[in-house]
Amino acid sequence: MALLQQHTVDTGQIFTSEALEAGWTLTQGQPWLVNALAYESCFRMREGRDRSQPITVERIDQAKENLILRRVTHLGQLADKLREARVRRVIEPMLAGAALGEVPDDDIRYLIDLGLCQMAGGQGLTIANPIYREVLPRMLAFTPQASLPQIAPT
Repeated sequence: MALLQQHTVDTGQIFTSEALEAGWTLTQGQPWLVNALAYESCFRMREGRDRSQPITVERIDQAKENLILRRVTHLGQLADKLREARVRRVIEPMLAGAALGEVPDDDIRYLIDLGLCQMAGGQGLTIANPIYREVLPRMLAFTPQASLPQIAPT
């Protein structure tokens, strides 16, 4: 979150304490996500360019949604990873709330090394941050949704 404080020092534009907390909660400090949220909320969104206006939790939430909808590079790379069988073997049961079953240890370590998952004390394996938790189901559902026939109202 030092990046956000540096923005305040450089521009005078503050982040509300709620916005800082939301940024941390959404990203869990993942550097690419922190940077992308900050850039989106401070530079890409029209409202963020007015340095007299603070960056609010609402702006952080909108920035998150913008990044997800645009499938920015980092999040798009998650879609590529989901094509790997070893990733799907772990992610799909996790999202469904099912037990992992006979998943090789190497697959779990691979996801931890990627930063996609983490071992949460007392909770076992979890998705690394709320943004990934939101993006992964959307990406897994995209192809099935795209293959549905168009329904015309009568």
